[in-house]
Amino acid sequence: MVVNRLILWIITIMVGFLVPRSSFAEAQYVKITRDRVNIRTGPTTSSQVVAKSRRGDVFELCGREGKWYRIRMFSPTCRYVHRSLAQKISYTLSMPNQVSLRRNIFKALLTAENRAEEEADQKYPVEDRHGEPLSGHVQKNLELMWLLSDRYKLHIMHRFKVQSPIHDGILREGIKNSW
Repeated sequence: MVVNRLILWIITIMVGFLVPRSSFAEAQYVKITRDRVNIRTGPTTSSQVVAKSRRGDVFELCGREGKWYRIRMFSPTCRYVHRSLAQKISYTLSMPNQVSLRRNIFKALLTAENRAEEEADQKYPVEDRHGEPLSGHVQKNLELMWLLSDRYKLHIMHRFKVQSPIHDGILREGIKNSW
């Protein structure tokens, strides 16, 4: 079962690398207009908070659902922010100029990914101590791993003062250059 989870995660990442989003349609973006805005797992205020966004954070727009924007953070799961707290904008991806900075961001993103995976494995192990699959844990494990990954990676973007849409480009460059 661990293999199944890894295969799903690898396929998700590879699709993102091999098929740029702009090939489907021109990407649209939203910018957060207030401080400490809750980004949620669903389009209700009772949905779990994934992370707190800052004024000026930019996210790719996945669509609209009622009074909510569906946004893409870093995982394959769309998240939600109330439309009154964000606005649609034109945005041009801008990677940091310094290679050393991009490399440091890449390494921090990998560390965040590993941390999210370890914590999800602790809470929802996908195998017992004999290597037998634990039924029902794989989906919960993936969902928690993606939630934590989104949370930890947003913190990294804030720390390095960069926007989330550069995530895929940083990962592609880091993998290509074996950072």
